[in-house]
Amino acid sequence: MSQMDFLEPESGIFVFDSIKVTGDGVAAKLADAFKETVEHGYHQAPGFLSARFYLSVAGDSLVTRVRWEQERDLQAYSAASAAQGNAFIEGLAQAEIVDRALFTGTRVRGFKGPAAEEEVGYTVVATRRVQDREGAHKVHEVLLETGEWKHTIPGFVSSSPYVSLDGTEFLNNPKWVDEHAFHVYMNHPSIPGGLASAQDHALAEPCVISCRIMSDIDA
Repeated sequence: MSQMDFLEPESGIFVFDSIKVTGDGVAAKLADAFKETVEHGYHQAPGFLSARFYLSVAGDSLVTRVRWEQERDLQAYSAASAAQGNAFIEGLAQAEIVDRALFTGTRVRGFKGPAAEEEVGYTVVATRRVQDREGAHKVHEVLLETGEWKHTIPGFVSSSPYVSLDGTEFLNNPKWVDEHAFHVYMNHPSIPGGLASAQDHALAEPCVISCRIMSDIDA
């Protein structure tokens, strides 16, 4: 078996905002509003590093990921946008939101797959609630252990994990070249055991959103 190629943690604070809405095309309109807000607001904000947004395969959810240099930069921008408003906030006010979850944390060590240099065509944002930081680290350990065989599966791009600032959530964002590669991955005989081991350290079933990356915007 080939040696696993690790992805070392990136610095900064990462904020994932997962929003499920009702109505045809509403999530896509929110995505447009988010992109406009990033281009006309985030870019001028101190400490802003990058933004990414995903649309769910089902078409009913938007996931945004914003990276900040420090937590105080995030707090300053959040306060300013709450006071002044922006296109994204206006879009949210008009949407019928079914569910919304906010994750704020730091990135931890991940690993690459054999398709690491290929374009991402399918991804998952999976969040687990855990008891405390020790539980989050246990789930992370399981992920790295399963990487010993996951990193060889054709079409697998990478696994990028995060731990929330308060240590009560673990988020993983694995990526594949396309949906077919995802299903090949999920049908691997070792997957059920790995999922069960991770679940041993969680408080509930994970929240999983299957999606596609729509855009990456750097500062």
